[in-house]
Amino acid sequence: MRGVCVFGGHHAGYPRSGVILSGLARLGVPVVSCVTSPRAKVIRRYTNLVHRWRRMAHDFDALFVPEFRHKDVPLAHVLARAADVPCVFDPLVSRFDTRVYDRGDADARGPQAWHNKNLDRLSFGLADLVLADTAAHASLFAEKLAPPGALIRVLEVGYDDAVFRPQPAPPDHGPATVLFYGSYLPLHGVPLVVEAAERLRDHPRVRFELIGGGQTYHQVERMVRDRRLANVSMTPRVPLSELPTRIAASTVCLGIFGSTPKAARVVPNKVYQCMGMERAVITMASPAVSETFCENEEIVTTPPGDGEALAFAIRALVENPAYRARVARAGAERVAREFTPVPIARRFLAYCEEARAR
Repeated sequence: MRGVCVFGGHHAGYPRSGVILSGLARLGVPVVSCVTSPRAKVIRRYTNLVHRWRRMAHDFDALFVPEFRHKDVPLAHVLARAADVPCVFDPLVSRFDTRVYDRGDADARGPQAWHNKNLDRLSFGLADLVLADTAAHASLFAEKLAPPGALIRVLEVGYDDAVFRPQPAPPDHGPATVLFYGSYLPLHGVPLVVEAAERLRDHPRVRFELIGGGQTYHQVERMVRDRRLANVSMTPRVPLSELPTRIAASTVCLGIFGSTPKAARVVPNKVYQCMGMERAVITMASPAVSETFCENEEIVTTPPGDGEALAFAIRALVENPAYRARVARAGAERVAREFTPVPIARRFLAYCEEARAR
């Protein structure tokens, strides 16, 4: 392949596209950028993109529209047709599903829901290839949003092994840190983590560290304060560069525990990153997790909405170092083999070639 063009209002450094682009660079595949600020309004964004497109040498074989850029796909479609290359769209989420069923800030029968479903359908229909992070998400796209016969392929989010590398486990004496980090989306289910912390409030070693901020942050903050949970600390967002240090200092890491339909369809960045650093990870049992990992061998899962089960799983990992090390090692070996930038990029290129051949 001559190269790949990244197109649209790209969030530079976002982990999903960052893994793909890192893998392409390691494979020696040229990557050119036709990007502008994701904060620019559509008319200005399109104007900037067309201006940059006209100044480029079009020596690439795929136009890649990365995560969340649904509104940029119509322009990408037109330009990809003119350049005779496939338009590859990696939505990562359905806008309709996110607004209506995950964040809950749009009524399913209201104008915002209608608008976002149409954006999903338009962008999925114009792309020559649509990527999905899990088979569960691919099924949603195929059944509800993409036209019949659309080319949809699964490409897990993975992680950057140049940043998240295996680290020695903390000593088994002293406090055992249970780490969660994220943007406090409803799908993260952080209130359930607080419920588990309350059940473990008298455990002599277990301490919870919650890093981040977002939609449910203040709800969680009130829960911690009202229940007087001295075993929980809450830290604002930290730079990506600081996360490996926090993960290395943890004993157990947490994934997601939300009750929304979307929570059952995703395996988030944090799961791959923490497993890559050889930490035992607990997350909610879901179709997305079971399709990706061997449960209770490479990752520990608990039933949805069950704070007691989560507390039990945390206690079991903290109090059984051999079990914890076995899960951590198996998980690290699996993600290093299949979900680092190079294997992710190889599969991305294979899907692009498939799109070109259609």
